[in-house]
Amino acid sequence: MTPIKINIPQLRSERINQIKTIFLDHMGANLTENWVGGRTEGLKRLSNIKPERYEKSRNYLNGEVTYLSPYLRHGCISLAEAITFAQEKSTRGNDKLLFEFAWRDYWRQIWYLSGDRIHSEMEAPKVELKRNPLPPLVTEANTKLPCIDHFVRTLQETGYLHNHARMWLSSYLIHWLGIDWKIAASWMHDLLLDGDQASNTLSWQWVASTFGSKPYFFNQENLSKYTDNQLCKSCQAVCPFKKSYEELDASLFRPTTAPARVTSSQRSQVNFEHQGNEPVVLFTDEMLSPTHLLYQHDQKKIFVFDPRHYKNWSLNRIQFIADCLAEMPEVEVWIGDTLAVLNALNCSHVVTQSTPNMTLKHLLSKCHVTYIDEPAIYSKVTQEKLHARGLMRFSKYWSYVGEEILMR
Repeated sequence: MTPIKINIPQLRSERINQIKTIFLDHMGANLTENWVGGRTEGLKRLSNIKPERYEKSRNYLNGEVTYLSPYLRHGCISLAEAITFAQEKSTRGNDKLLFEFAWRDYWRQIWYLSGDRIHSEMEAPKVELKRNPLPPLVTEANTKLPCIDHFVRTLQETGYLHNHARMWLSSYLIHWLGIDWKIAASWMHDLLLDGDQASNTLSWQWVASTFGSKPYFFNQENLSKYTDNQLCKSCQAVCPFKKSYEELDASLFRPTTAPARVTSSQRSQVNFEHQGNEPVVLFTDEMLSPTHLLYQHDQKKIFVFDPRHYKNWSLNRIQFIADCLAEMPEVEVWIGDTLAVLNALNCSHVVTQSTPNMTLKHLLSKCHVTYIDEPAIYSKVTQEKLHARGLMRFSKYWSYVGEEILMR
């Protein structure tokens, strides 16, 4: 398709409707009023966090969770800012928020180190896994299990799920229905406002046991406890979770000696030979903030809705990004092939933020690119240690970075 430039309306109702009209192939509900994209909203949510309440109630579906993940995922606020806030607001002994922020960086560092391998099985599975496709009874929220159908509808309607609900849903799909974790992980990624390749994919692998020492599963007692029994008290279904952990372990799992499944990434050849004259700053969906260092540059600034990256994303996720871009009026917004946009702009040199996203790096491989570092949350020496020695478990990562992240 020929690239087109669009203007993002400042009035939110117009913006929501515009995106729905332009992106006709993107399914799902409109972005709700509870989710407004952009730095302003991200900072508001950051300032409302109470670390002590978070630590005590975060595992409950109605607990004091931060709802920061979409804003961190898209760079509206940086992880460094969130950690600094938590360092100032939390007290010794109430470090769970800092610990959870570190998990986000841990997933990302694994992505930097492993590249596309995160989309293959990082380790051999510890139990036998099935490879079934994702059936309509799941995508249509028609499993006849009120809890599971509630989680699916919530995901589809809002683009968000509490972390505990994500674990329950992924465990049910992998271990009860035998769905291929890769298919299910991709489905969830495209629906989530905070969909992140590293944290989403590696979390599914942790549940499946291909990036952990054992599979994750749950029972009805666990679900009832952390939902305050709201989903169980009136349930009339024959509950497959109403067993002890020992009974579920015996019925769900068989040991396996199957090796990890490794899939090779297949990317089309990049053809880009244009030698332009103009430098351009390329904003990606990881750096959507008007305070970003590159936003202060004098060069032309662009963002491209490239189908190569966004073709399967839900409508409300595209609308969330449009909210973010509305706060960045100096950024030109384009729809089309990224290289075709660069060619149309007579671009000679791309400046953008460093990323572990191999799809983007491959796309830009024929361009002259300068990557600037992400905002750091620990010293360069620590980062070099992480990358030199390798990481597979969070405990090893934490042994390197914990002291710096807990500093006050």
